[in-house]
Amino acid sequence: MRPLVFVVFAFVLMYFVADSLLRRQSSTYAIEHPNDVVQQMLFKNPITSTEKGIIISADKQGHYSGAGMINNQVMKFMIDTGATRVALPSELAKRAGLKFGPAVISHTAAGNVSAYQTTIPTLTIGSINLYNTRAVILDKLDQVLIGMSVLKKFRVTQFDGKMVIESP
Repeated sequence: MRPLVFVVFAFVLMYFVADSLLRRQSSTYAIEHPNDVVQQMLFKNPITSTEKGIIISADKQGHYSGAGMINNQVMKFMIDTGATRVALPSELAKRAGLKFGPAVISHTAAGNVSAYQTTIPTLTIGSINLYNTRAVILDKLDQVLIGMSVLKKFRVTQFDGKMVIESP
């Protein structure tokens, strides 16, 4: 009986390890290869790449979010036209190997909070690649916020539940 329990346990463990690895690899593949079908399958709000930029579909709450990469680390993000800069959670900043620069006070919708200045060497959203992007690191944040410091570099239009971000 013990050998059977061991074999079942080994198969269950292998299943969960393989599932975790495949999910991580699938997400990275979808971002590095912005294929519409793959994005549709893996993300609720897929990013579609175009010749000049990207198209992001709104979620049920009307937010424009998806997945991108900071220093080749896959991260969830949300477009935030009310944010001055790119903002990211401290745990994601650490995972991406970002340096925590000088402390600053950041003025948010929730009030003033402590933050750290940083520079993101590589920020990728679909077919858009940005380099040396100034950002702030916040402790209490759920996902990366893409603010106006990035959006002002592009032509941004919104219609029919889609946001188009493209080179001017």
